[in-house]
Amino acid sequence: MITLPEKIAFALILMGSTAWFAWRISVLVRLVRMGKPDPDDRFANPVGRIADVFVDVFSQRRVFRKPFVGVFHLFIVWGFFVYAINTVNHFAGAFVPDFDLLGRTQFALWYSSVADVFAVLIIVGVLGLAFRRHVLRPSSLTRPSAESVLVFTFIGGAMVAYLLDHSIHIALGVHPRSAYHIVASMLAPVFVGWNELLLNVIAHLAWWFDSVTHLVLVALLFIPTKHLHLLAGPVNLAFPRTRPRGQLAMMNLEAEDVESFGVSKIEDYTWKQNLDLLACIECGRCQDFCPTANTAKPLNPKKLIVDLKHHLLQDGPALLKAKAGEATAERPATPDLIGGVVDVDAVWACTTCASCVEHCPMGIEHIDKIVDMRRHLVLMEAQFPEQADGAFRNMETAGNPWGFAPTARAGWAQGLDVPLMADKKKVDVLFWVGCSGSYDDRCKRISVAIVEILRAAGVDFAILGPEERCTCESARRLGNEYLYQTATQEIVETFGMYEFKRILTACPHCFNTFANEYASFGANYDVVHHAEFISELVAAGKLSLDGHGSASAPVAVHDSCYLARHNGIIDAPREALTAAGRTLVSVPREGRKGFCCGAGGGRMWLEETSGERINRVRAKELADTGAQTVATMCPFCMTMLVDGAKANGDGAAEVKDIAEIIAAALTGSAGVPPALASSAGGTPAVQK
Repeated sequence: MITLPEKIAFALILMGSTAWFAWRISVLVRLVRMGKPDPDDRFANPVGRIADVFVDVFSQRRVFRKPFVGVFHLFIVWGFFVYAINTVNHFAGAFVPDFDLLGRTQFALWYSSVADVFAVLIIVGVLGLAFRRHVLRPSSLTRPSAESVLVFTFIGGAMVAYLLDHSIHIALGVHPRSAYHIVASMLAPVFVGWNELLLNVIAHLAWWFDSVTHLVLVALLFIPTKHLHLLAGPVNLAFPRTRPRGQLAMMNLEAEDVESFGVSKIEDYTWKQNLDLLACIECGRCQDFCPTANTAKPLNPKKLIVDLKHHLLQDGPALLKAKAGEATAERPATPDLIGGVVDVDAVWACTTCASCVEHCPMGIEHIDKIVDMRRHLVLMEAQFPEQADGAFRNMETAGNPWGFAPTARAGWAQGLDVPLMADKKKVDVLFWVGCSGSYDDRCKRISVAIVEILRAAGVDFAILGPEERCTCESARRLGNEYLYQTATQEIVETFGMYEFKRILTACPHCFNTFANEYASFGANYDVVHHAEFISELVAAGKLSLDGHGSASAPVAVHDSCYLARHNGIIDAPREALTAAGRTLVSVPREGRKGFCCGAGGGRMWLEETSGERINRVRAKELADTGAQTVATMCPFCMTMLVDGAKANGDGAAEVKDIAEIIAAALTGSAGVPPALASSAGGTPAVQK
C-alpha cells in the first residue's frame, strides 16, 4: 500500500503525463492534417483495413522478414498487449485497493501466470534487440543513442520491477495469488530470510519504478522521438494506397487554382505522406535493399525519410501557428526542402525500383515523395540533369529518347513481313515494340524473337510501326508530367483508331504504363508482358520446344523491378524457361528481393557520376552464380547488364532475353536474321 501523500504525488504525475501525452497527440495530428488532400481513397473498405492492421500488428509479419529481429520484436509487442490489463490494474490499484479489471474470476488467475511469462519474454526481447543495436551494430540502424539506452532500460526495468515486487510479496507470504505467479514464485525463495523492512522498502521502490517508467515511456519517449512509430505505425498501416504500386498520382496540369506543381515545401506533401514520416521506425531496411545506398550514391532512403521527419517535427509547429494566425501571416523562414533538407543529387539518384517500399515494415511510400520533388524542379524551376534535357526534347519532337526518325521505327522488321495495324485495322494482339525494341541494335533481336514466337503459336498480331511513339514513362518518373500526359493523349488517340483484344509488350516500363497508369485517363486495356504471354503459350501447348541442344545450360534469371516488385510477375518467366528444358540457378537477390539494374526512374538516360555503378554490381552478382546465360525480360536491363558485364571484364555469361531463349528452343527455328544476330549492342549509328 502506498501512503496518502504518495497517492497525491502519483495522481499529479499521472495527470501531468496524460496532459503532456494529449498535447503531443494534438500537435502530431495537426502536423499530419497540415498536408494536402491525398489522391488515393484511403478510407475505402474500413473493415478490411482494420483487419489488416490487426494481422500486421499481432503477427508482426512485416518485421518477421528478418526472423532474428522478428522474434524479439514479437515478444515485446505481444507483451505490450498482455500488459495493458496489468497496467490498468497497477495504476487503478494505487487508488482502489485490490482493483482487478478482470474481477475475481478464474481467467484473472490464469492471466497472472501469462503476465509472469511475458515479463520474462519481454526481458528476453529487450536484451536481444539491445545486443543487436549496441553490440552487433548493423550499419543500417540509427547510431546507438542515449534514447535507445533509456528505452531498453525502462522497458526491461519495468518488467524486472514487476517480477521483483511480486516475488517479494510471495516471499513475505502476503501475496493472494502466489500459486499463479509462476515466475515470481520461482524467484521468491531468493528473498526468504531477508529483513522484512528491507524487503518492503525494495518492493515499494519497485512499484514506484514500474509506475514511473510506464509514464515516462508513454509521455516522454514514444511521442517526440523515433518511438512514436508505436503510435503512428499502426495508424499508417491502416491507410495503404488503393492504386497499384506502379501508378504515380495523376496531376491536373490545367487546374486554375494551383499556384505550384510538385513539392517544394513540407506543407506541399499530402497528409498521408506526413503520416508516413511519423511512422518511420528508422530500422534501415529500405537502406539495406536500396541500389543507390548500396553503391554509395547521394540517396539513402532512410536518411531521406528521417530528415523529412525531423523537418516536419521541428519546423511544422511554426507553420501551424502562422496558418492559424497566431504569428505573422507570412510563412515563417524554414530550411529549403530541396537543397536544404534533401540534397538535390539525392532527388535525381532514385531508380524508383521500389525496394524501399517493398521492405518497409511501416508501409511508407518513398517513391512518390521523390517524384513529387522532381516534378517541382522540372515543371516550376526547369532544373534537371543535362542528359535529361536531350532525352526530353527527343521524346517530344521525334517520339523516342535518341531522336531517331519516326519513319525508321519499323526498320527492324524489314524482310520479316510483319503486319501493320494501319493495314489490318483489327487483330487479336497489338505488339507494342517500344523504343528500344525498335531502335536499339541489341534489343531489335528481342523483337524478332517475339515475332518468331507469335508466328509459331499462330497468333493474330500486328505492330503500329511509324504510328508508335515513346510512352514517356521515363520522362514522367523524372518529373516531366507535361511531356508524359501529352504523349499519353497521342497514344490513346492512336489506339482508338484500331481494334485489338490485348496489348503485348516486351518492356516492363511500357507494360506498367499501359496496365496501371492509363486508367487515370479513362483508358483501360488488357495488357500482357511478353514473359507472361510466352508462359501462357507454353502452358497451352501452342509452342513446340526442343531445346536445340542447350537445354541443360544453367540460366540465372534477372527480375526486372517493374515486373517483380511493381507488378508481382515472378513465376511466369521461370515456368517458360523450365518448360524449355533450361536449368535455373538461384540468384542471391531475386524475385521481389531482386537487385535493380540501375536504369529505372529515368536513370537510363542519366550518367552515374558517384559511387559504384549499379549495373556492374548486379552483373557481377549474376556472373558469380556460374550460369552460362542470364535471362532478362526488359530492354533497359538488357542494356545495363551487357554494359556491366563488359565493364567487369566478365564475358562468361551471355545476356539474353527470355524471348530469345524460347525462340531458339522452337522446333524448326530459323533463328534471328544474320544482320541482327551479329549486332553487338548499342544504338544505330545513323540518327535523324
